[in-house]
Amino acid sequence: MGGEVVVAPVGNPKAYRPVTYVMGEAQVRERLYASAVRRARGAGRLLLLAGFSLCELYGKCNDFKSGAEAVARGIREELRLSGEADVAVLPNALGAKFRFADRKTEGYFASAYREILRRLHAWDPSSIVVDTSHGINYMSLMAVEAARLAAAVLAASHRRAVDLMLVNSEPLVGDAERLHVMELHRERITPSSAVQLIVRPFLVDENKGYFLKYARGCGGDKPFKWGRALFNGVYLYLAARRGEVAECRDSLEAEFEVQVREDGGVYIYEKYPRPQHAYLHAIVEAVSGIFPEKKSEFSAKELEDFARAYAPSETVEAIVRNELDKLSSLCTKPTAPHKWAKLSELYDGVEAKCAADRRNLYAHGGFEKNVTYVKCQDGELYLSYGECLDEVERHL
Repeated sequence: MGGEVVVAPVGNPKAYRPVTYVMGEAQVRERLYASAVRRARGAGRLLLLAGFSLCELYGKCNDFKSGAEAVARGIREELRLSGEADVAVLPNALGAKFRFADRKTEGYFASAYREILRRLHAWDPSSIVVDTSHGINYMSLMAVEAARLAAAVLAASHRRAVDLMLVNSEPLVGDAERLHVMELHRERITPSSAVQLIVRPFLVDENKGYFLKYARGCGGDKPFKWGRALFNGVYLYLAARRGEVAECRDSLEAEFEVQVREDGGVYIYEKYPRPQHAYLHAIVEAVSGIFPEKKSEFSAKELEDFARAYAPSETVEAIVRNELDKLSSLCTKPTAPHKWAKLSELYDGVEAKCAADRRNLYAHGGFEKNVTYVKCQDGELYLSYGECLDEVERHL
């Protein structure tokens, strides 16, 4: 765990020539700016994002898998990359010769997200530097957003902050021999800010039409319920539905496959991931990381720890923790329940049917009395939705 990763789109490396890059006190001579950044900062890993259109230089273009392998191999040899560097080859649009079936460029973003996330999970860095100097204009812009989304998933899954920095070099003009490196942006993505970033698309019902077509293996609008639950601190529900979340994640993996066909000298990506696949994958990957196993009950302490780490605002954290503090006092009373009992029975003397509404559910941190079961064990409070889980889901 720890260390730094440099992520950078790359164009045609055959066109790159050695230049001295200046970063603060450090001066590094390299053909590739990202390599200079890595050396100057002492970063442990380098990930280059290459466009598939380079297949014309390094191999054949009518099969994505073999063409991508040839491109990765060619770039490694051209730039003499070490074992700490990796190359991911992504579908990219280039003029009229390489294009996506829908004539957009968003497939690059989704593919970049998935390839960056694969490496982040494997390398587990504490800091990510995104170099925006090379590649076609849209490649740098989309790589930044893809890296931010992947970093958020890493922060949420591993329950720790990840630093993200964007850098760029001065443009190479004429015979310039020295280029200065500029820091464009810096941010720290904490587990709580990661939750905000990941769930944002799923908090607005109007977005359902944008996602449902791409969430067929995810139970229709279930990702919207998962997003609202994570945003509002309804952790009991998410842990109990972890199996469905994992099934959704597994169904999405196949969507990141890329297929290309040649048509009269034009290469068209017929199958490729859309941005919706990336955002869907991000939420299910984060939830799967936060809750590594399906679980129907938690102690009050465990739920309080979730709120401290993941509540997207002080208000949500306070609501959850205050409710848990109040409920934990049940275990100090002579009437403490040592078997599962619904809160409505303990408060009102009557076990009401499973019933809740969204306002009350959120107002009580997810612990509405008509859907929440509690018991005391060794002086500690445990909570579950029991048979009321479906009712909770209905109101998310």
